[in-house]
Amino acid sequence: MIEHVPQRAYSQYRNQPKFMDWLAIARRLGGSIYDAAVAVRQSYDIDSAEGEQLDVIGRIVVFPRDFIGQLTMTTAEFDLTDGAECGDDSAIFSEARVSDDRAMADGLYRLAIKAKIMKNTGDATIESIIEEMAFLVGPKFLRINDPGDMRFSIEFAGDLTELERWALFNANLVQIPQGVLFMGFQELTDLAEFDDPEMEFGNDQAQFADLIGG
Repeated sequence: MIEHVPQRAYSQYRNQPKFMDWLAIARRLGGSIYDAAVAVRQSYDIDSAEGEQLDVIGRIVVFPRDFIGQLTMTTAEFDLTDGAECGDDSAIFSEARVSDDRAMADGLYRLAIKAKIMKNTGDATIESIIEEMAFLVGPKFLRINDPGDMRFSIEFAGDLTELERWALFNANLVQIPQGVLFMGFQELTDLAEFDDPEMEFGNDQAQFADLIGG
């Protein structure tokens, strides 16, 4: 509409330079306002923002880039070849863990910001949790397991990226109703028939799913 403003003058005014210049002000100012509006809108686009722009969005939703992560450390074998036993077959050590503070990379930070926004606007119902998970990672299959005892878990399957999969199992992305215990995620991976030569159970109608619990 703005680009047509000078052409919409009455015919008797079209030969008046000053009037046409005055009328063209709307085009110039309107174009500047439009460009500024587009720039502001794009500056808050989570998917395209990077670095400092993403930090600004994080401050708006009150979610800093810094976080405390858990790192699993594989225990080394000191003597025997069967497990980490330190020379004593009755003293077997489990995996060690250490906490470390780091700044999220842009990809993970985008997921975290989106999850924070969904938490702020969601009501933590089953429908809201499903909507959040579909928005964040878009799995092909998603199910909320609610046994009715103030606990719930989430099953999902699909072509998730390694970052999305890591974020689900290691970052606090889920809306959790007050007083309810979240039992974690279960990823449904490959399906196999029980009569598969590698997994022989004798029933070609029975199938099962491999589960990865979080």
